[in-house]
Amino acid sequence: MAKKVKEYTIAPERVEEALNVRDRMIIELLVQVLDEQLVIERPVLQERLQNLIELSSHDRELKDTLHGLTKKL
Repeated sequence: MAKKVKEYTIAPERVEEALNVRDRMIIELLVQVLDEQLVIERPVLQERLQNLIELSSHDRELKDTLHGLTKKL
């Protein structure tokens, strides 16, 4: 059975803020990966970013924008 993919709405006024947050999250993930001496593939990176986004304390609109931008990676 195919997994249903959720569509996220990118709020144009929040894109700049979301890009800054996403970039910080990517840097954090890369530091963790380097520290653990792991090889990370794009789907794993996207999944880990999505988990970080959901665990963050940002509002739903920004989380949806972050998810939308992450899907474009």
